[in-house]
Amino acid sequence: MVSPSAMPENSNLMSGQYLLRRHRRAKGFSLIELMVTLAVLAILIGVGVPSFQGMIANSRIAAASSDVVSGMYAAKNEAIKRNASIRFCINPTTGAWRVADLAGTDLRVGELHAAIGINTTGLDTSSVANNSCVRFKADGLSYGVTNLITAGTVTLSLAGTANKVVNVRVGVIHAG
Repeated sequence: MVSPSAMPENSNLMSGQYLLRRHRRAKGFSLIELMVTLAVLAILIGVGVPSFQGMIANSRIAAASSDVVSGMYAAKNEAIKRNASIRFCINPTTGAWRVADLAGTDLRVGELHAAIGINTTGLDTSSVANNSCVRFKADGLSYGVTNLITAGTVTLSLAGTANKVVNVRVGVIHAG
């Protein structure tokens, strides 16, 4: 209910002019309210977007590391299951990886995000062109061309994030 002090002196509560003026004042936003709201929204977006981009980059590098580890475990498990040698190969240039038998039949394939940098050390680079490979035998151990891999690594990098390193040592796969 409207207090008597809020009403004009020479009118009653049902005066059409008073109700119309009062209704007009209560409707919508003022230009200043809209500008303040937009300014606050711009500040929130300006602060939030850079941290969101960092979160996306960290998520990409973690997913890439997880893909490499799961691909290696798939190769190791297939080798044990089939009682045969199975390769995990990754192309450091394209980011494509695959799990395949020695005849070249793909058992599982994947590709890392294009922005991920890949560097490998201690892996077999001569068996499959442009690829770095780990061969798992039926005993579950990891081999290069002929010998056990004792210190193989796949290092994944992405600007703005810490590198992820996947280590392969005598069949043990570990992401750090």
